Amino acid sequence: MICGLALCSCEAPPSQFSAKSTLAVNEVRGRVLDVDVNTSMVKVEILACGKELQKEWGGVSGFEQFFAVQPGDLNLLNLKSVFRASTRKTFTPARGPGYLLSCVWPDDRSVRIRVNNVNRLLRRDTLSMGDSMIRSVGDTLPPFALYDQDGEVLTTDYFDGSVTVLNFIFTRCSIAEMCPASTMRMKKLQTLAKQTKVPHVKFLSITLDPEFDTPGVLKSYARAYDLNEQNFRLGTATKAAIDDLNRQFGIFRKNIENLPLDHTMRTMIINSKRQIIYQFPGSHWSAEDFLARLPEGVEG
Repeated sequence: MICGLALCSCEAPPSQFSAKSTLAVNEVRGRVLDVDVNTSMVKVEILACGKELQKEWGGVSGFEQFFAVQPGDLNLLNLKSVFRASTRKTFTPARGPGYLLSCVWPDDRSVRIRVNNVNRLLRRDTLSMGDSMIRSVGDTLPPFALYDQDGEVLTTDYFDGSVTVLNFIFTRCSIAEMCPASTMRMKKLQTLAKQTKVPHVKFLSITLDPEFDTPGVLKSYARAYDLNEQNFRLGTATKAAIDDLNRQFGIFRKNIENLPLDHTMRTMIINSKRQIIYQFPGSHWSAEDFLARLPEGVEG
């Protein structure tokens, strides 16, 4: 099945870079000093910037700059002070000509190292499986680390002490019966589980489009679908990590320049021991069927 995919100019998430990596010409690394929710503006201490920005601003670091921010990214920068982002010129009602942040990623060094280390384990695990191996019912999840819609690191610890419904989507999918329908089923299942008092249930949607689906984009997506984020997380990471997860779970994705994203779908139930206990390939799964298969209790 084909899903729509627009082009994106985002740089890769910071976990793909070492501390010594150079920034792209229009990239900035900064520390948030103040957030103005009313005007959607942030004041930032510049820690480093790309060559074009150095010429425009007359410096490399140690000065302050104001930026306009989109709603999902504003949420992120309210929570995470150190970030990495692309910039472009814009006009803001609050300050006139200025700059807009986009493709915003949290960039705390210690967190970046942690994410890198976990996803190195994922890479090794993926290579050890071979091309023909796909995780199925009875298998245990591999180690992985994602950023969720609030910029928090989400690892396989997320699955402990709960039963989790896991699927793969991407926010720009425009085919109604694919990702949008899958998200609506996840939302319906979440509501049914609450109504029937199924205990310790969580939901996780992992993006297929990490180069566009930053934490802020995922936050806007969650808000657009009015998801109950108390137990519903959306995850993103570097393309390399997402590729490894796609391979391990049998999600086939094809990117062709200027053409839509072609991908398969799979929805799974994961128990508290990180084991797959049920899976449904394709997009036509039923919230009622999954509800009936959710364990009534959580094993210790």
